[in-house]
Amino acid sequence: MGGPIIVHPLHGHTLRAGPEVRTLEEVPQDVLQLIVSRVMTAQELCVLQCVNKRCRDAAGADELWKRLCISRFAVPESCSPPSWKQLYRFNYEFLYKVLLSRSAEQLSSGFPRYGSGARFVGMGIAINA
Repeated sequence: MGGPIIVHPLHGHTLRAGPEVRTLEEVPQDVLQLIVSRVMTAQELCVLQCVNKRCRDAAGADELWKRLCISRFAVPESCSPPSWKQLYRFNYEFLYKVLLSRSAEQLSSGFPRYGSGARFVGMGIAINA
């Protein structure tokens, strides 16, 4: 058996040796990848990248950023940018800092109206190199 055991804090005195202290550096790479694959937002990935080098490398994986680009900005899967993270950043900055910083009236004035219910919803931008 010899594996880790769980002991209630009130009964910790029954152990002969104290619990082993583990660090994030000791987490196997496949477990770290599984944790990172569960991250759902770009903000969470960016926070995870600030933890340490292993987390930065794991959270910087192109597949994760590809998934976010496709789901958030409707970028086609056939797109092949040099970096999906850079494409996500460009789309985010363009959408939120340029387009959404203007009023809805300024935005919609540049688009043709196809009826009284027409409105501008959003757009995705993909650049093929």
